[in-house]
Parts: sequence; structure tokens; C-alpha cells
Amino acid sequence: MEVKDYCKAMKAEVTAWKEKLEAMKKVADTYGSAEKEKILPLIGQLDQEVVTAQLRVDQLENECPSDWSPMKNELDDLFGTVGSSVDRAWKDLEPGNVGG
Repeated sequence: MEVKDYCKAMKAEVTAWKEKLEAMKKVADTYGSAEKEKILPLIGQLDQEVVTAQLRVDQLENECPSDWSPMKNELDDLFGTVGSSVDRAWKDLEPGNVGG
């Protein structure tokens, strides 16, 4: 796989995460203050992780090293972690799951 193709795929994933986070924020806005207090820090943390992932993809795309496998491995790990976190948080936002 070419580095440009990989970056394009990763950027698409970051965009999907951002859309999911925006949806999560809208859902959180409908909650009472107690539920919001529980979920907003998580959304903020996920937001930071998504920004970090995007910065790493941008760095890879800009540097475009000939041997980019170490960076690809790092990004694959990061994307696996962030993707799982976003999906888990989205499930936790479903009605009845917030607040235990």
C-alpha cells in the first residue's frame, strides 16, 4: 500500500470519528446536568485522541518517508485504540446506559 493511500484511508476514519463525536455532543446536550458531568469529560478525552490521530496522519503524509512501516504500526495501534474508545462511548450514550 502506498503511503498516500494509507493516509487517505486514515483521514476518512478520522472524519467518521469527528462526525460521531459531534453526534455524541448533541446527544449529551439533551441530558440533565448529572449525566452531562459524567459524559463530557469522556467526550473531551476522545476529542483529544482524535486530534492526536489526525496530527500523526498529517505528519506521515507531509514527511512521506520511504520506510514508513514503524509509523504505520504506531498509527494502526493508535487508530485501534481510538476507534474502540469512540465505539464504546457511543454505546454508553444510548438511552438508559448513562449514569449506570
